[in-house]
Amino acid sequence: MPCLAVFHPPASYLPRLCGLVLVCLFLLAAASCSSKDNRKPVYPVKGRVLFQDKPAAGAFVVFVPVNESAEPTDPRPGGYADKDGFFTLSTYGANDGAPAGEYYVSVVWRGTNPDETRDDDPDRLQGRYSDPKKSGLRATVREGPNELAPFRLK
Repeated sequence: MPCLAVFHPPASYLPRLCGLVLVCLFLLAAASCSSKDNRKPVYPVKGRVLFQDKPAAGAFVVFVPVNESAEPTDPRPGGYADKDGFFTLSTYGANDGAPAGEYYVSVVWRGTNPDETRDDDPDRLQGRYSDPKKSGLRATVREGPNELAPFRLK
């Protein structure tokens, strides 16, 4: 009959093991809660995108904080323009807005219907506004509701 050796730790390890388990559970709970607790307050932001004075239906607008770190941890506010060129920004949830601050703005326009466009569809703006630092577009989000002047693209 084979002999199986089973390791039984001394009873003195039990309090340490329980303590370690409790610490791990606490850290896990803190990490899951901290993602919501670290959110910056957001404020409603509405704007419009026009190309040659006509609505850029389906254009995707992204706001990039001017003072963003090299390795950003916060999501970038963004939104799609509707058939009339109007957009509402979303950061943490649908249409919740954006944190107050200064932003570079990028716009990519792959089609008129965001549900039907693909990432490999060509940009109708030929990349002129895709790099936020080179687009020439900027915006300021203030505390409270924000109604931005239209972005007039050429």
